[in-house]
Amino acid sequence: MSLDVRLASETDVDIVVGLFRNYLKFYGQDVPDGPVREYVTARREASDSVVLVAELDGEVVGFAQSYPTWSSVSLGPVWVLNDLFVDPAIRGSGAGRALVRETCARATAAGAVRVSLATAWDNMAAQSLYESEGFVRDADFIHYAYVTGA
Repeated sequence: MSLDVRLASETDVDIVVGLFRNYLKFYGQDVPDGPVREYVTARREASDSVVLVAELDGEVVGFAQSYPTWSSVSLGPVWVLNDLFVDPAIRGSGAGRALVRETCARATAAGAVRVSLATAWDNMAAQSLYESEGFVRDADFIHYAYVTGA
């Protein structure tokens, strides 16, 4: 079994769109291909995110998308690991862990002071993965979101 993680290329768009749709479904959003393709393509063209794919024996089975940004409190760059999804049939293969590790390695190489992420309260598998990779639950800040309805 060969597991590799690499930057997504233009030829990966179709498979990333499919994985992204399944990721959105996991979070209760059933979005058609069109808007997902537009979003994935826009992020790629704007170069405002880093999309990695995991290949198992040459087949793309998962993706991670991070957004490089800044932290005023840390006075430095941070990466937000916003999206991580592995085909449910492949979970347990190490693909998710490999995507997390590669994201952290690339963030470190880019000079980021940390990688931040969020996951659902009931996503115990993801929480276990993140904690086993050294992520710690934020005990200093309460995070809020304002939904604009746009």
